[in-house]
Amino acid sequence: MNPVAWPRVKGNAALVRATSEAVTSHRDSPLKADRDLRSLTVRGNAPAFAKLLQTFILHIAILLFAALSAPALAASNSDVNALARLAGQGERAAIVTLLGLARGGDAEAQTQIGWLYYQGSVVQRNYPLAREWFLNAAAKDQAEAMNLLGHLYQEGLGTDRNYVEAARWYRQAADLGLAAAANNLGWLYLKGDGIEKNPALAKEWFERAADKGHAVALYNLGYLHAEGLGCEQDPERALVWYRKSAALGYPAAMRAIGWHYQEGQGVPQDYAAAKTWYEKAAAAGDLEAEAMIGQLFQHGRGVPRDLAATRQHYEKAAKGGDAVGELLLGWLYQQGLGVTRDFAAALSWYRKSAEQGNADAQNNLGYLYDEGFGVARDYKEAFAWYRKAAEQGQASALFNLGLMYEEGRGTARNVDEAFRYYRKAAERGHAQAKRILGEAGQ
Repeated sequence: MNPVAWPRVKGNAALVRATSEAVTSHRDSPLKADRDLRSLTVRGNAPAFAKLLQTFILHIAILLFAALSAPALAASNSDVNALARLAGQGERAAIVTLLGLARGGDAEAQTQIGWLYYQGSVVQRNYPLAREWFLNAAAKDQAEAMNLLGHLYQEGLGTDRNYVEAARWYRQAADLGLAAAANNLGWLYLKGDGIEKNPALAKEWFERAADKGHAVALYNLGYLHAEGLGCEQDPERALVWYRKSAALGYPAAMRAIGWHYQEGQGVPQDYAAAKTWYEKAAAAGDLEAEAMIGQLFQHGRGVPRDLAATRQHYEKAAKGGDAVGELLLGWLYQQGLGVTRDFAAALSWYRKSAEQGNADAQNNLGYLYDEGFGVARDYKEAFAWYRKAAEQGQASALFNLGLMYEEGRGTARNVDEAFRYYRKAAERGHAQAKRILGEAGQ
């Protein structure tokens, strides 16, 4: 079999879809069902008297404001935001007041209540109820609620997954000027989820969001130029967009800049600069950047080769749940680099990464099943993981599927299918696939 010889991981290998960038940062804790609100017990220590007094005064002030505002219960966005911050901290008076505003028809309050149900930090998460509140707010042209409805439909949360509905809600929110929704619609066009795949149109929606200073959209435009999707491939132009995104504090953009310095794409190769950018991204919370720093230490790029440091960085990324870190840590265990070779540990880390959709990990997991390393040999399981990776265009997995078909392992023997996969692998530069095709005169 042909495992990944070395998983080359780009700093800009994946797009990031925004779902709540336009939602204010206080939206971090929700409620149970309405019937539980008035008896809600907040976890943690009792608030200080001053905090209780502040909440009480705000509560009374907004109720008075609402009573004097005919015909509907309403409050300014700043009042609702202040209430939402307190509600997110579990303040009962704020929660009850916010709910009263929402029931009275205030669209911003309805969105905030929906977000609380969506988050589930203070009390039990409830996606269907979140969706109901978002629908109420969206009926009043509340753009953030529309964007969040798009997200619920896209992910199938509280409703059946429906990409067409997701696109509809994103478009309505984007037409109202919400940058996050424009970015999300661009993502659907790029992936072809529910609508015809169209990178050029994705670029237009990303540009609309980027014009409003949306950091993720700026990053996504960099990715399009780096990969030549919907535009000419232009690493220098990609870096322009990445730098704009990084200036807004977006960690993935910092990591992408680091990768361009590492690979000499659009800038002269500079491992020291790459490390600096990876460290900035890691300091901002980007776990994949930790894995990229580990790669520099593994190969001695700009730093002395140090497998202990490599493992340290990979473990930090992997234990934080980063799929790339899990992949690379699995590779260390498979190869016995800086650790005792341990196929069972490799299998475990590959599985964690593969279950997050990492194609290299899916291929490598298939390889371990194929060879019976760290697990009982199972050709059908190997075939299944190769297929998952191949569906993402992973070249080694395409080649491995070709071998499985040619030899009839894990599937019925089918030489035509075998050569179809060899051709796909060869198109992606796989040397062994090219050799087999050449020997067969194809």
